[in-house]
Amino acid sequence: MRLRAINIYSAYLGNEDDTKRRTRQLRRDADFLDYEFAEKVRFYDNDFCRQLNIACDEKATEILISNSGIEGYPTVTIPFDFSVYEGLTETDRKIYWVEEIKRVFIFLSDKMNGKAQKIRDFIEYLENKYID
Repeated sequence: MRLRAINIYSAYLGNEDDTKRRTRQLRRDADFLDYEFAEKVRFYDNDFCRQLNIACDEKATEILISNSGIEGYPTVTIPFDFSVYEGLTETDRKIYWVEEIKRVFIFLSDKMNGKAQKIRDFIEYLENKYID
C-alpha cells in the first residue's frame, strides 16, 4: 500500500457542532503535515495504510489503534488536551504537531514495514524546519 495522506480530526465530543468546529481548527493548524508529507515523501510504500487518520481524543490516555485499518484506513487515537492546546501560540502548535506525528510514526513503525529511513528523513526535515 502507499500512504498518501494524513488526516487529523477531533474525536466525537458528544455534540456534532462542537466536534466539527474543533476538527476545522485542528485541520487548519496541522494541515502543514499533510502538505509537507505530499511534498517531501510523496508516497510511502508500507504494509499498513493508505491514509493515516489521527483522532484527537481527550479521553484517551495513550496512543492506540482504534480502527485496525480496514481497507488501509486505520485510525490512530492520540491523547489530546484541548485546554492546553488552545493556549499554545501558532509556532508552539506546529512544534506540537511535529512531535505528535513523530510519536504516531514511531508507534506504527513495526506495522508499516516500509522504508523507515524515508519517514525518519521526513521527521528530521519537519524538526529542522519547524522546531529549530
